[in-house]
Amino acid sequence: IRDALPGNCRIAVLDEKGRLVFANAACGRLLAWPDDRAPSRSWREIFDPEEADRLEISLDLLARLAAEPALADWDGLGFVVQCYQKRARPTIDWIVALARQHQRRLMLRLVKGAYWDAEIKRAEVDGLPGYPVFTRKVHTDVAYLACATAMLAAPDAIYAQFASHNAFTIAAVHELAGDAQYEFQCLHGM
Repeated sequence: IRDALPGNCRIAVLDEKGRLVFANAACGRLLAWPDDRAPSRSWREIFDPEEADRLEISLDLLARLAAEPALADWDGLGFVVQCYQKRARPTIDWIVALARQHQRRLMLRLVKGAYWDAEIKRAEVDGLPGYPVFTRKVHTDVAYLACATAMLAAPDAIYAQFASHNAFTIAAVHELAGDAQYEFQCLHGM
């Protein structure tokens, strides 16, 4: 669920009643705050589901944390959307609605995505009728701009963060943003 964890690490699952169940006590402590206090104002937690099959449980965790009264005044909660996933644009709408429902501003980082090959292979191995990601780069590029536009249109709910190696994408976001508040983030490891 967290981008710092290995891809095969499951720290939580949903039980048959939709409750979040941690894999073990240590996993529960990863997301626990000492003495039931909210994290410091300088601490940030960005959830990055990375693979398509972890999106729903990650969104469920985001929703539970956004609704947590102890975190109501904390502005360090965020999420990463991989725009090469076909669900990226509706995911942004869902996150904006979540933030507005709980009257808070969430950080939202937009990336193009780095696990395209694995998503394609997983869909083929699982015998899915289609792929969860766009299969042409141009579609991902268009999706990125559509997602960026949606994020920039919701400054009350979203603190927009963008990450890209592509000069055209960076210039396009800069032009779309105008005077809006946003930030670019450097990607490492590519």
